[in-house]
Amino acid sequence: MTLTWKALAFFKRDLTNDLSYKFSFAFQMADILVGVGCFYFLARVLGEAAFRKYGPFPFILIGIAVNGYMTTYLICFAQTIRGNQPLGTLKMVLVTPTSPVAFILYSSLYPAVRAALDITLYLLLGAIIGLSLVHANVPAMLVLFLLSVGAFGSIGILSASFTLIFKKGDPLLWLFTGLSGLLGGAYYPIEVLPRLLRYAAQLLPITHVLIGMRAALLGGVSIAQLLPQIGTLGLFDLVGLPLSLFAFSRGVRWVRAAGTTSHF
Repeated sequence: MTLTWKALAFFKRDLTNDLSYKFSFAFQMADILVGVGCFYFLARVLGEAAFRKYGPFPFILIGIAVNGYMTTYLICFAQTIRGNQPLGTLKMVLVTPTSPVAFILYSSLYPAVRAALDITLYLLLGAIIGLSLVHANVPAMLVLFLLSVGAFGSIGILSASFTLIFKKGDPLLWLFTGLSGLLGGAYYPIEVLPRLLRYAAQLLPITHVLIGMRAALLGGVSIAQLLPQIGTLGLFDLVGLPLSLFAFSRGVRWVRAAGTTSHF
């Protein structure tokens, strides 16, 4: 089976599984709708001063959209491990020619597409109730999205490695999502943070994704003007992805040797 057919098989499996829970799928869509409405009315009571560049609602909407797809994508890796362990699927897959790296990457294809659909839905709903995207630079946004998938994916794969070995409890995912929400600028500008925390925020990929996404979607800036954010996210990808994939491969080797592939 070629790599393309394997990837499509994984994608079809995850799509079919997601659609099989019709109420769950519908509730997830409804949750996005409710969330956009809540933040729209919240933005109306916030002062313009702190959001003077973009305005409260556009600023917060893009923040929750990016934070939402980041969380969706991060969780998918650990869920892949946890979901396949009780069924014995993980053990069976790992004795086939499919490598551990291919397994974890193929399993992330559908969540990545789903995350893209989620952020698109956020933007469409926002546009219906007042978000102006007339100046949006779509190519720049797509470049940032693709780079963010790699940056967030590296953290997710490390999370999956932790789940694979220790089974329960994942402090890495909890710490990363918590710090991203606190320091990343999803709900308020990082300029309101103390200087030390502003420096710490630069170590998180979501900070650079949000700066770039807001500039591309609301300011219409060019790809050339986003080179600082693109370069930083590219560095996250170049360093984070190889390290996380190496850690996952080592984790698989460890559980194989320990005979705990199906333990959960």
